[in-house]
Amino acid sequence: MNLKKRDLFNKYLLLVDLCCIIISFLLATWIRYGKITKAWFNNLYAWFFISVLLLYISVFYFYDTFSKLFKRGFLEELTIVIKVNCILTVTSTAVMFIFQEGASYSRVFFLCFFLLNILITFIVRQYFKILLLAVYKKSKYSYKIMIITTSEQAKEVLHQVNSENDWEYQVTCLTILDKPMVGQKIEGIEVKADLLNMFEVARHQVLDGIFLHIPGDYALRPDLEEIILEFENMGITVNLSINTFGLKLHEKVVQKISGYHVLTFSSKLFSVSQLHLKRLVDLAGGLVGCFLTVVFGFLIAPAIYIESPGPILFSQIRVGRNGRRFRIYKFRSMYVDAEERKLELMAQNEMNGFMFKIKDDPRITKVGKFLRKTSLDEFPQFFNILKGDMSLVGTRPPTEDEFLQYEGRHRRRLALRSGLTGLWQVSGRSDINDFEEVVKLDLDYIDNWSLMMDIKILLKTIWVVLVNRGSR
Repeated sequence: MNLKKRDLFNKYLLLVDLCCIIISFLLATWIRYGKITKAWFNNLYAWFFISVLLLYISVFYFYDTFSKLFKRGFLEELTIVIKVNCILTVTSTAVMFIFQEGASYSRVFFLCFFLLNILITFIVRQYFKILLLAVYKKSKYSYKIMIITTSEQAKEVLHQVNSENDWEYQVTCLTILDKPMVGQKIEGIEVKADLLNMFEVARHQVLDGIFLHIPGDYALRPDLEEIILEFENMGITVNLSINTFGLKLHEKVVQKISGYHVLTFSSKLFSVSQLHLKRLVDLAGGLVGCFLTVVFGFLIAPAIYIESPGPILFSQIRVGRNGRRFRIYKFRSMYVDAEERKLELMAQNEMNGFMFKIKDDPRITKVGKFLRKTSLDEFPQFFNILKGDMSLVGTRPPTEDEFLQYEGRHRRRLALRSGLTGLWQVSGRSDINDFEEVVKLDLDYIDNWSLMMDIKILLKTIWVVLVNRGSR
């Protein structure tokens, strides 16, 4: 987890506090005037409202209430909230004194506003902390890391991580380099790998990053470059404690993790602000897509059921970003026993590699052929996009069987969220019969990704669907 991510959540806390101010202002107006009257809309109170928001933003960044947010108890948090609001009261009073407008405002309104803001901000901040600590940190969306270290350093590193890390990331497993400790637990974290099998374990774990902490005198130092490059090849970000020097690798980012200064290596470092904007585009597109899915569903569902009685939707476990499992949804285009019949058809697989596809698949219904030809079967995936499992544009999410056969280099295609469409889909779709070509196109997308590239792929997707090119 980098500093940009922390800055993003810092802005979220500021947004939460500003929302509390808005709520307090409206409630204070209602208490003083009995309802929201023209006093809310006239220039006097409107200018006060705007000035309070601007003053609070200044106080928020000057006082820095976010950095130790998760280490504060209830009483400490209440004290901080009271202090911040006292500063806000003094500064706003000073502004009114300068402009000689103090006599124009209701004292009851002021008292109610600041008391309510203290109470509401304190309560909402507690829920904000609960959301990050109890929900976000333990969810599949949090940043998952593997710690690689020695048996002597493991407890110290975990203690440091647990004492410094609040919500940013979750340690899911350990790799111990100098002793066979697989299966044991250290500070409640399971040792899942050693020097010999850590790449194999990493291939099948949900991993966003590696934290590599090795003593300066440890004999592994000459092999660090190979280790870092292998993890980069998988699309996994490597954070190396800078206690270790002398590497020829070019460091991408210098940052701080749980009190350690680290060098961060990655095959591709994404801008948090761009990823955030990509998510906003996904939400907008997902809402529109979900509406269309419901509308089309009223026409599609009866046709599916009449030809092949059974579930209208097909669902399957797929593997998404950095190994996260999720359930994908589609309008069912095959007979209900399609999965059982897949083994019988494996000999006819047209794909070279870890994907399955055959021409004129006998498991596809007549309605299903139409749905696939028009790509209507994909529409329920807009619900996956809203959930955050997928993106409008990304890489094709593999099945678990496909994923378990991956080599390390194949895993890098999962460095971004899986997509409803992607570069390989608009570059031939079903005309591509080599899995390695799919991987190449996916990695080209990841290495050159930008928001403009997403827009171009979305426009190409619409064209490909309209002309029915490469769909089957």
